[in-house]
Amino acid sequence: MHSKIARYIISGSIAALISLGILYMLTDVFGVWYLFSSTAAFVCAFFVSFLLQKLWTFKNAHTHDISRQLLLYFLTALVGLSANAIFMYVLVSIMEVWYMLAQVFSSGSIALATFFIYGNVVFNHAQKGRVLIATGLYPPDIGGPATYSRLLETELPKHGMSVFVVSFSGVRSLPKIIRHAAYFLKVCFYGTEAEIIYALDPVSVGLPSMVAAKLLKKRFILRVAGDYAWEQFQAQSAKRKAQNKNFVTPEEFQENRYDIVTELRRKVQRFVAQHADTIVVPSEYLKGIVKQWGVLNEKMKVIYNAFEPIIFNETKEHIRKKLGISGVILLSAGRLVPWKGFSVLIDVVAELKKEIPDIKLYIAGDGPEEKDLRFKIKDLRIENTVILLGRLAHGKLAEYIRAADIFVLNTGYEGFSHLLLEVMAIGTPVITTNVGGNHELIENQKSGLFVAYNDKTGIKNAMRSYLENASLREAVIENGKKKTETFSRERATESLIKLF
Repeated sequence: MHSKIARYIISGSIAALISLGILYMLTDVFGVWYLFSSTAAFVCAFFVSFLLQKLWTFKNAHTHDISRQLLLYFLTALVGLSANAIFMYVLVSIMEVWYMLAQVFSSGSIALATFFIYGNVVFNHAQKGRVLIATGLYPPDIGGPATYSRLLETELPKHGMSVFVVSFSGVRSLPKIIRHAAYFLKVCFYGTEAEIIYALDPVSVGLPSMVAAKLLKKRFILRVAGDYAWEQFQAQSAKRKAQNKNFVTPEEFQENRYDIVTELRRKVQRFVAQHADTIVVPSEYLKGIVKQWGVLNEKMKVIYNAFEPIIFNETKEHIRKKLGISGVILLSAGRLVPWKGFSVLIDVVAELKKEIPDIKLYIAGDGPEEKDLRFKIKDLRIENTVILLGRLAHGKLAEYIRAADIFVLNTGYEGFSHLLLEVMAIGTPVITTNVGGNHELIENQKSGLFVAYNDKTGIKNAMRSYLENASLREAVIENGKKKTETFSRERATESLIKLF
């Protein structure tokens, strides 16, 4: 893209020099009346500029629509001249800006606009097989979209597809609204050569990417990995924090109306989803949720998450020694938000400590609930029993998973858990809730144990089952590993390529 900008500037400079050279030669050397010579100079420079921009800057060698391109190029030039006159009048006569500074601003603005018009309208020529990935997170960021976008960037080129990633991280420090406008310009800027724009969420990157795709006439594919409006509603509603009875499931959320901000988020994500050419969801459960947004069933494609299992050469005991942990180790992980049920899990461990003195619970992750959870741990005086690890790098989290006796995910909602896949592949038995897409991963009593959300008694009994029944534990581990084989990186990549 930067080389294209350089070619654009050079082409314009060459055309300007040719115009000046012809004007000088005809007027001063051959004595032609300056109005005739300036017209001739303009016509010659126009055609030189057109050919340079078409063949060199934007590398569009097609001849079948050259008459249309010439007309659009000429109209763009006329609009540019008119815009320059308006800019100069407003800046100099009304705002009293120095005319030289005004001309620099005007020329720069018009040059930027014409570059965009030339690339997207006049000489629009998408590279076949090029996909622009619009993502909210990208390494070194941590999270599902970061892992997924990096996976696509690595795997798709192996199958003859070109990938360019545009991350929201670069504009996140800007004020709200401005950051989305800036991101929209980035997608427009880098999306000119793409055949497909693939957005990994329906709001932050989804809305600006959808608008850009429609403007650029690109195919727009949206990935929905969760209900963004619901998640923000749960995270920001104080009433939902205090008690389980206030918890609203994603299914219930679809049927009711809430505050203005929540409804705005809901309208945005539904609008983007409804205007996508295709929607990718990572589970049948999420397909059902998105269907309630008014999206046609035939527009949706279920492509399960792909992952690369981590292979450990070290034994569980060696990793425990390296991490400095011992005893009966429970692990949970995720964003510290109300619906993940960490508070109830802490209560369970506090009660179990009476019968299992060396039990320990490690919680990996960060989020808005961290302060409340730390206060609770201190209030129960179990600082040496429940340890908040904070956000861990992917490799370090995998070590804790390998070192744990049991992994517990007491969640009220899960679209499709990439983390559960990794836990099962590593070989740690899972206890979780039968919500969302979890049942598409786990078969109760076979590849994991299901409990009701925030069911203290159920969680304690499931833990005892694993700790007291070695054959159950070994069978669950073996079946869990077999299950993860159906979610290979190759299978997911092939499904996505077929869709593209």
